[in-house]
Amino acid sequence: MTNTADPSTSIVFILYLLAVLAIGIWAYRQNNDMSDFAIGGRRLGTFVTALSAKATDSSQWVFFGLPGAFYVSGMRNIWLIVGLTIGFYLSWKLLAGRLRDYSAKVSDWRVTAPGESVTLPGFFANRFRSNSVRSVTAIFIIIFYIIYLGSAFIATGVIFQQIFGGSVVVGTIIGAVVVMVYSSLGGYLASSYTDVVQGVLMWVCLVAVSIAAIVKLGGVGSFLETVGAQNPDLGSPFAGVELLGGEWVTTSSVPFIAMISALAWALGYFGSPHILARFMGMRTAESARGGARLGVFLSITLLGCAGVVGFAAIGIFGPGLENPEDAYMVLVAELFPSWVAGIFLAGVLSAVMSTADSQLVVASSTLTEDFYRAFINRDAPAKTLVWLSRIAVLACTGIGVFVALQGGTILDLVGYAWAGFGASFGPALFAALYWRKATWFGALLSIIAGGSTVIIYRMVDTIGLYELIPGFIAGMLALWLGSWLGPKQRQEVVTAQFDLLKTS
Repeated sequence: MTNTADPSTSIVFILYLLAVLAIGIWAYRQNNDMSDFAIGGRRLGTFVTALSAKATDSSQWVFFGLPGAFYVSGMRNIWLIVGLTIGFYLSWKLLAGRLRDYSAKVSDWRVTAPGESVTLPGFFANRFRSNSVRSVTAIFIIIFYIIYLGSAFIATGVIFQQIFGGSVVVGTIIGAVVVMVYSSLGGYLASSYTDVVQGVLMWVCLVAVSIAAIVKLGGVGSFLETVGAQNPDLGSPFAGVELLGGEWVTTSSVPFIAMISALAWALGYFGSPHILARFMGMRTAESARGGARLGVFLSITLLGCAGVVGFAAIGIFGPGLENPEDAYMVLVAELFPSWVAGIFLAGVLSAVMSTADSQLVVASSTLTEDFYRAFINRDAPAKTLVWLSRIAVLACTGIGVFVALQGGTILDLVGYAWAGFGASFGPALFAALYWRKATWFGALLSIIAGGSTVIIYRMVDTIGLYELIPGFIAGMLALWLGSWLGPKQRQEVVTAQFDLLKTS
């Protein structure tokens, strides 16, 4: 991949960065308390919420990792798209509306004044009346967000190097600073409204690059023939193809474990705090209905076009692509003039920023609300909490940059963090929303067992099973055992809250 420092590309790119910073400055004036900073005061409608959730979900891996996977091993990666689309739809249908209502109604159990839950750890603590659950949830959120942020900042380094030249390290630091500034200023509102801009830009860029590549190859028929000429099995979802020694070789059929692992990415949606924060911040629970339909459309088109980009790189460059995760970047340079390339490269950064900003807001809100306010100063003024959240954004950014500079592939880091979120919080969240007899001890064990299993299994796996699967199963078993066999709680109070939601 060549480094491009074309003035027209740079100008377009800088204008984009100034636009998102302007949104951050505007949103700065809208943040008066932690509800505003963490979930936007619950005032966002269906379109903004759905587009923000999809943009937040479709991070840097959609432009780097997924096209690279299709470039290396072809249509076998369709199972990942299927799993992600199903998971996104089910999260809207099963969790969105119920979480929106319950998080608004379940008050801080430590005080008599009415309140609301504005973070996932806070919701768990108030639902199960346990600060132990809050602490453990917050710890695992920070652990896996550090990994996720590392993948985001790796991508910013690649983008800035492509546009301005120089080193990936410098680009990583500059990109991280930009995301940090507007996230710390505007919080959830800046994150959500920039996500709308970024989501539209991401969608347009992926669709346009896919169409341009197909046209360059002579149409759909010629496109498919060119890819098939390298290896016909690249187009089969059941064939195991690998890029070995400069050619695509069919090694086997896709094993059952690989298919199940890809489909299991669906489970990650049930525990990802940056997605769940969008549900909590909806104006009404009814927004979930329209959001599910819009989300599925965006998921199919965004992820599908990412696959087309990977195939297009096969057709145009053959096996000569040095880094498969650069497929989108080199196609943009190949297919478009430099001033247009600036727009399409901004689309890549929008994918990075739309996820990184959400992660920074959730992580910083967790540190402020679920550590400082919960255990140090319960009566801290609202303005103090907001400013502490901004300081926490700075701290999280620094740690994320450190992780990014250690290296690693983008898709691998994203998959690791995604598994951690799904296994740690998915079973506990379903229990919180749907199981009347779930206890604080069951939720506590579930979070610890799910998150720890992901970490441990990743180190000992020998069969290629995605760590989210054993992690999620461990979380469910621990939830059941802890709730039935562990210490009980003041069940009449906890179940009364649950019944209030059920009948409302």
